[in-house]
Amino acid sequence: MKKQLSSVAATALLFVTAMIWGFAFSAQRTAGEAFGVITIICLRSIIACLVLIPVVMLFDRLSGNGRHLFVLASGRVRLDITRTEWIGGILCGLSLGVASLLQQLGMQLNQSAGKTAFITALYVALVPLLGAFLGRKTGVLVWLGVLGSVGGAFLLAFDFSGNEQFGLAVGDLLVLICAVIFAIQILVIDRFSPRGDGIRMSLLQFLTVSIISLPFMLVLEPNGLTAAAFMQGGLPLLFLGVMSSGVAYTLQIIGQKKTHPAVASVVLSLESVFGLVGGALFLGETLEKTTEIVGCMLLFASVLLTQIGGFIGRKENG
Repeated sequence: MKKQLSSVAATALLFVTAMIWGFAFSAQRTAGEAFGVITIICLRSIIACLVLIPVVMLFDRLSGNGRHLFVLASGRVRLDITRTEWIGGILCGLSLGVASLLQQLGMQLNQSAGKTAFITALYVALVPLLGAFLGRKTGVLVWLGVLGSVGGAFLLAFDFSGNEQFGLAVGDLLVLICAVIFAIQILVIDRFSPRGDGIRMSLLQFLTVSIISLPFMLVLEPNGLTAAAFMQGGLPLLFLGVMSSGVAYTLQIIGQKKTHPAVASVVLSLESVFGLVGGALFLGETLEKTTEIVGCMLLFASVLLTQIGGFIGRKENG
């Protein structure tokens, strides 16, 4: 019963993660009008680090785990981070930074947010495929949920009025590579999160993204940090840094500790549904097309199916 409850709680954390990410699309769109792509990636990661440092210290104190982020030893201050947490956090950061950059560049090149959203959502199917090569077993119901979520993402993303172009362009190829890397990130989290502190791994993840993106921001977008830009996009950027990066990605790492990676990917795919909800709430967009409504229903049904499949799998394994 304890395992079941922990799994339900983990799914709830992933659900909240998808909701935050979905709402973040509106913030990202607004921030993108004020800042460059690399500037957004860098600044939101720096903000996430500043948020997570006190969070790690607070959790250490409240949990009574005997750990302290900063430890004074032999007159020197060192970080209380294990080798596993370093490796997992850095690998997650590298995959996240590269995937985010490819996604933004791909969206700019193909000029289709819908196509970008759908191709990115293919990571849902890629997770169990890559997991199979690594010996990770996935049940039939979970596979059906994966296929259903891809179908739901397709209905949500594409314009069926005849204006959407279905050819594979350079921008689409970049986004496809991005989807592969996002799938790898989920598998990396599945590998390392059960053996380390999820909040520390998240901190290292964004520290890595900050370090690799900062020089590119200074060289390629040196004039992006203006007072006018912060006036226009400061609040959306703050949301991206605190909630979408600092909170949501941390919840993802913690939630995946008790969740099959394929099931986690399906739950996280709900971000496309919440993206529509956020667009309606913050940007005045409306959900009018029948295909979008059916897509939302299919995504939610897919999540339920994967939860049933995951429950049956845990029961069979004792």
